[in-house]
Amino acid sequence: MESKCSCFFAVIFTIYITGVSSLTVIPSANPLAVGGNVTLTLNPHINISAGGWLLDGNILVFWYPGMFIVSDSYKGRVAFNTSTSQFSLYSVQVTDSGVYALQGMSPTVNAELRLSVQEPITNVSLTVSKTNLVEFNDSVTFTCSARGTALAFSWFNGSSQVTAANAQLISNGSGLIISNVSRYDSGPFSCYVVNGISNGTSKIISLDVSYGPSNLAMAINPNTMKYISGSNITLSCSCESKPAALFQWSYNGVSLNITSPTFQLSKATKNHTGAYACSAQNTVTFQYAIVTKLINIIDPIFSASVVPVGEPPIFNNSFALSCDIKGLVDSVYWIKDGIHLFSDSIHSLSNQNNTLTFNQLSLSDNGKYQCLASNAVSNMTSMAYSLLVNYGPWSTKISGPIIAEVGSNVTLNCSASSQPSSQYSWFFQGSKAGQGSVYQPDISSLNSSGEYTCLAYNNITKRNSSATWNLTVIVGISSVVVTPSTLIPLASRNMQLFCNVTGFFTSIQWLKDNQPLNTTVTRSIYMNDTSVDFHPLQIADDGFYQCVATNTFRSHSSQPYRLLVNYGPIDLTIAVDVKATIVLKCSAKSQPPSVYHWLFNNTVIKEDAMLVLNLMSPLGNNYTCVARNPLTNDTSFSSYVISERDAVASVQMSMLLTVMCALVHLVLMFMKPF
Repeated sequence: MESKCSCFFAVIFTIYITGVSSLTVIPSANPLAVGGNVTLTLNPHINISAGGWLLDGNILVFWYPGMFIVSDSYKGRVAFNTSTSQFSLYSVQVTDSGVYALQGMSPTVNAELRLSVQEPITNVSLTVSKTNLVEFNDSVTFTCSARGTALAFSWFNGSSQVTAANAQLISNGSGLIISNVSRYDSGPFSCYVVNGISNGTSKIISLDVSYGPSNLAMAINPNTMKYISGSNITLSCSCESKPAALFQWSYNGVSLNITSPTFQLSKATKNHTGAYACSAQNTVTFQYAIVTKLINIIDPIFSASVVPVGEPPIFNNSFALSCDIKGLVDSVYWIKDGIHLFSDSIHSLSNQNNTLTFNQLSLSDNGKYQCLASNAVSNMTSMAYSLLVNYGPWSTKISGPIIAEVGSNVTLNCSASSQPSSQYSWFFQGSKAGQGSVYQPDISSLNSSGEYTCLAYNNITKRNSSATWNLTVIVGISSVVVTPSTLIPLASRNMQLFCNVTGFFTSIQWLKDNQPLNTTVTRSIYMNDTSVDFHPLQIADDGFYQCVATNTFRSHSSQPYRLLVNYGPIDLTIAVDVKATIVLKCSAKSQPPSVYHWLFNNTVIKEDAMLVLNLMSPLGNNYTCVARNPLTNDTSFSSYVISERDAVASVQMSMLLTVMCALVHLVLMFMKPF
């Protein structure tokens, strides 16, 4: 029966396998462990009325409409769904691994899947050829074994994977050879085994790799190129070595019999300068290394100071400063006011910069100079030397008054630009008169006028300079008086005021009523230094006049002179007051005031400014008022005629007064008690 099915399927397969679809087979698990179950499903699902499932070309199941046939060797382990073509295999074995194919005849399709049935990994073990090794001399072989199928091996040194790039893999990766081991091959080593369904890791194995000494180094604390005397210096030697290296120290090739990794130079002196060597040896690898360092110990600079050389510093002369140093010196620098100096057209440096030379001193060379001396372990800056260039005297000059009054105190001051300050001598008219920058000449007479000379002398530069001063002595103003040209100033007449000054003056100013006299407001006043001319006098010229005489020292004012212009009478007027009587009052402008008298029919009837007439004065009477200036005897007159209106007004006023008197009388009577 089985042979018939096989032959029949082979014939059908040969006839109908004419095309391949894009279908795939989906396993429920792949790979899977021995004893497990797997179901193969066509994706996507299509109805296949006739076809078969094959393993490596051998038929497992064959079906056609209404019937399916299972190979005898798989009966009891296979399940098949005719509607979905789904195929299930139970209790799988390693021999069930292979290519599973679904081949359809109606319709014609073909889909394949490689299925892997594997045994789980167990008993992972790791062995090594040896563990005690010497770096770069020995090689080592690791072997990894395990139970299971489809094994894949990986190697790890700690957490890092070992690859064929840094080791040799043998026996399909189950063996590892490391040639010429290094210190970094110490491990721990492990192997990792994996297949499709499980994994396992071996125990770890570490190697004992002896190495070194290598990277031998000497550390010096403090770490510097050169050391100052008295330093405490610690030398430390270190290297990479297993087992630990043995150390030996030497100085200038002579063993110091010191085997510790460190030793100390305490309060080192320059005699400790030399080559210090540290050697290291590994008793297992038999390797040897040595390192050498040069230690240079130098005494510090103890002092530095700036000192002048030769003559004192004088303007336009050469000058030098020297740096006096105690101790070993590598270099010297010069500083002026904090700024480094270099050789140029002004300065030159010599004697290894110990001497600073000024080719030609100028005032700009003034400043604070320092020298900075240094060696490898110290530096010293000198105290500042203040350079002050001596010069002068220049620009000698005298200050003081050019005019002085007899008997006054006069001070003449002499000054010159000079370093140091000049010494001063005074000469009058060629004869020595005094010492010092301040001189007060005797101004007791006009003979003190003349030329005064100041001589300035610098006792460092040995130079002098002089200046002259002309002083004029005058007699001062003692009095100023204003006098008139006439004792009786009359209006419309000419007059002069004179300013009489006793003493020397330079100018005169005229004041009127404490204000400068302004001649521009009138054309009748003419003024010069010593007089004021009135051409002619006017009434507006009244006021208080002063003259102010001025010289270099002060102003002197005269006592006020009161100018009172006499005039008149003018503008004569008669005022009329009609009441119970007729009152005539006469007035006129006049200086001094006028005297008055009244005329009636050319006869003097009263000597007064006021004339009182009764009510019976006839109408038409003519009364004349005459005004006379008692000083000039000039007169002026005016007349007044009694009119009817004056008489009527007088009568009315009289009647009004009578009525008022009667009313007052009645009121008094009624107020009298009964």
